[in-house]
Amino acid sequence: MKKFFLPVYTFLCVLLFGFISYAQNPNLKTLDTYIENAMKDWQMPGFAVAIVKNDSVVFSKAYGVREIEKTEPVDENTLFVIASCSKAFTTTALSILVDEGKINWDDPVTKYLPDFQMYDPWVTKEINIRDLLTHRSGLATFSGDFLWINSTYSRKDIIKRIRYLKPVSSFRTKYGYQNLMYITAAEIIKAVTDTSWGDFIQAHILNKIGMTHTNTRYEQFYKTDDRSRGHYLKNGQIKIYAEIQGDNAQGALGINSCINDMTHWIRLQLNKGKYNGVQVFSTDRSNDMWANQFAFGNSNYGLGWFINYYKGKKILDHGGGMPGYISNVTLVPEEKLGFVIFSNLETGMVSAIKNKILDLFLGGDQKDWNQIYHELWNKRLQRYADEIKRRDKIRNKESKPSLPLKDYTGTYRDKMYGNAEVSIKNDSLYLQFVHTPTFGGVLHHYQYDTFYIDWEDEFLTRGYVKFGLDFSGKVKRMTFEVPNSPDFIFTELLFEKLSPIQEANP
Repeated sequence: MKKFFLPVYTFLCVLLFGFISYAQNPNLKTLDTYIENAMKDWQMPGFAVAIVKNDSVVFSKAYGVREIEKTEPVDENTLFVIASCSKAFTTTALSILVDEGKINWDDPVTKYLPDFQMYDPWVTKEINIRDLLTHRSGLATFSGDFLWINSTYSRKDIIKRIRYLKPVSSFRTKYGYQNLMYITAAEIIKAVTDTSWGDFIQAHILNKIGMTHTNTRYEQFYKTDDRSRGHYLKNGQIKIYAEIQGDNAQGALGINSCINDMTHWIRLQLNKGKYNGVQVFSTDRSNDMWANQFAFGNSNYGLGWFINYYKGKKILDHGGGMPGYISNVTLVPEEKLGFVIFSNLETGMVSAIKNKILDLFLGGDQKDWNQIYHELWNKRLQRYADEIKRRDKIRNKESKPSLPLKDYTGTYRDKMYGNAEVSIKNDSLYLQFVHTPTFGGVLHHYQYDTFYIDWEDEFLTRGYVKFGLDFSGKVKRMTFEVPNSPDFIFTELLFEKLSPIQEANP
């Protein structure tokens, strides 16, 4: 009986072990092929993926080229803009300061930044560091992003102008994804340590875990040879974005990295602050960052991480998007699994590959996520095109502006943003946001006192500019509608036309 039992037991163990091994280490050749096929579907110039499992890199591969019409390939050390994936670096830096007893999550922001103001004085008094990091300030998603993207404003200027942003919900009641709050959090690091956000992260995180290629400034990124370029698709052609973003939004973004370095970051996170025996931050702080801090819909936000549940597993992840770049970092702590995905063209491919990887490792239903996201993306683009056609169809083509074009020219001011100028160029009105060189373009007549603009900045979609007249028939203000705007709330802008005396005394 024993002679029979042992071989059967051994056989069953082999079967069980083989099943577990397969479940934990799927055939990643299928993933490689899947990515290569998706690259063709999306016309993706460059892409990179790395996967960590059980503290080891089990997949790392780069695809395509750094820049369209050039031959230099993307490799494992090619830098990408990781954009909002930087937010977890900000919360990790703050975690280190909490461990050192220099700050607490619930300290008021004004304890460190006395001049900081929100629109509501009571909120100014009550808002704390945790609030900055959990998107519950009461501001709308992306509110105020005009202040930093491609602008000439400094971080100090940006934070000073937050006071003019009107909330859309009560404090701590609704979710509103906020880059400005993370920029503010980065300034707290500087106030406490007398060290910039970038230098602090370099010394306390990057250097300690061997992220030797990663940098914290766009200025450095633009000077790096092995880096990708951001691309966009227009009229069926892939083109390259201009590189003009400054370092005024560090904290919300600012990290530029490669998949090789990011595997070190993933290992640090999955090991709850420890890397190769070095404790960078404590387990308690890891628990803080991974805890459900604020719920919205079926999701939660921790400190620098979105938190969801998929196939019975807790998933922590964060995406990043900047003109020409989409990125994602995902952690599945229970499975000791983490991965990073970079691309240099804005599409839904990153999301598709993220879900494909999760399905491969977690098992169960296997969907064709590339097809699903490709169809959704095309429907989105079609909606954009249909909206422009709809607006063109309903406009009164026989109408004319109420005034001569010169009467619309002048300087306009929005309290939050600052000045915009309307002038005449080549017999047409021309609009320019003063502090954002790429936010400009010719105004074409749409109907009555409304004009449309196809911005010179390719990140922006067609907008509509309405001039409002006062009772005397003079231009009083300028408002915007940009129905397909991806990241900006143009309706929060109200530009009042300045008088000659106001223009002379800014």
